[in-house]
Amino acid sequence: MMTDPKRRLGFSYYAGLWAVLVFCIPGILLAEESGSWTNRAGHALKATPLSITGQLVTFKQDSTGKTVNFPLTIFLPVEQERLRSYLKDMTLPEGLKAAHDFSIRAIKRSRLLKANGSMSENDFQQALATTISAFRTQAAPFVAQQQLSPERMELMALELGADKEQ
Repeated sequence: MMTDPKRRLGFSYYAGLWAVLVFCIPGILLAEESGSWTNRAGHALKATPLSITGQLVTFKQDSTGKTVNFPLTIFLPVEQERLRSYLKDMTLPEGLKAAHDFSIRAIKRSRLLKANGSMSENDFQQALATTISAFRTQAAPFVAQQQLSPERMELMALELGADKEQ
């Protein structure tokens, strides 16, 4: 059975576009993330971030392969958040800790109520969703001010909902 050549062309166009999106774009995005980091003086550091401990960031220099440490504070605020996001750092921005702690306590209380039979599974799931939604609402201004990336906010929200002892 013969298919219309235009239909076949359309399929191969979309299949090719899909392949580019799936295989090429992530590589481009990762290359951008590990490439250049701008400090407050406007100079670019070409290195791959390895870890963040407190206010110290460890990089592997692209040109030499050497490991170097820099204080997080030498980078622009947007770059600081980009570094934290890249390294999946869970440090809370100043001013969001109280909302996070409150969410942890509310979820812990709901888990205890569910465990002793005072709360149904359905009510627990609803309480969990409400608490996480409230945390996202409290974190939204930090995202808007670029003190917290949407990705890190989601990591924190998922962490709140994780079934572990908090």
